[in-house]
Amino acid sequence: MAPSASLEAIDSAADCAFAPNARHLGPLPVRRAWSRPAVVVVFGGLAGVPEGERAILLRPTRELLARHAVRERIQAGRLSLHDHDLKTLPETAQEIAFMALHVARPEARPEGCVAPALN
Repeated sequence: MAPSASLEAIDSAADCAFAPNARHLGPLPVRRAWSRPAVVVVFGGLAGVPEGERAILLRPTRELLARHAVRERIQAGRLSLHDHDLKTLPETAQEIAFMALHVARPEARPEGCVAPALN
């Protein structure tokens, strides 16, 4: 997974974590075939993610972690920070390996999500 400096592309495809073509620990399906954020979908069992929600796991850059909007989401509980073993870290942690964007099940089944290529 490449580190991400932005959440915009991931946010726009977040409900695709519940698309029929989403696979546990597979790349996130997206609405546009050319836009494939380097993230992984976690169906369940990740510490800090409520039951019934899924997580989109990414490696954050320092720039992303420094954004005020990202810090607000961490404080609101919609993002969690994790170490290399995927254990939850406090929001004040300095060495962050992964960030998990918590995604609630959408009311309607997501459509238009493109499955990642198999190669």
